[in-house]
Amino acid sequence: MPALAPAVTSLLVVDAQRGFTDLCPDELPVPGGAAIVPAVNRLLALPFARVDATQDWHPPDHRSFHGRADDLYPPHCVAGTPGADFLPGLHADRFHAVWRKGYDPDFEAYAVTAQHPGFAAFLRASGIRAVVVCGIATNICCFFAARDLRAAGFEVWLAEDASAGIDIPAAGLLQAAAKAEGQALGVRYASVGEVAAALGAGQKSRA
Repeated sequence: MPALAPAVTSLLVVDAQRGFTDLCPDELPVPGGAAIVPAVNRLLALPFARVDATQDWHPPDHRSFHGRADDLYPPHCVAGTPGADFLPGLHADRFHAVWRKGYDPDFEAYAVTAQHPGFAAFLRASGIRAVVVCGIATNICCFFAARDLRAAGFEVWLAEDASAGIDIPAAGLLQAAAKAEGQALGVRYASVGEVAAALGAGQKSRA
């Protein structure tokens, strides 16, 4: 069993927001999106060195919305609306920081690293060497964050049962393809139980 040392491992909760669930059916609901809350909360109870979250925070005229430049998605997670709120029951009080993204109307930022280029350097300066990613959507914002963090030299795990994905063929965003690419890059796809066991093994190895 691989080990994760809690003192150098962080958790990244990606876009666990109402607008990506059937709580806001007219936005961009991802199948099973709201159902990830218990699994994410189990992760939040684990001994990570820090916990970061991302939050889509779009203006009403964002370029990705229908009728705009990219014309890919219905309006979703618009700043200050219920769709932009974190999911009910999510233990968001455990977040050390919330990194908003997608707030520039002319710039699409799937990953926190796209909106905040210094994010990886910030984690490194905080002593982080490994990152566990979870949230919505597995094959979009979670995948791009995992990919970029892996490229920056971090060990990256993606907690599949604390995430939810959706195929969007028009945008070339497919779950199977994203997982295959992630695995090829060295991202470890795992369950919450496996993450917990790895953190436990990491604690024992330090004892």
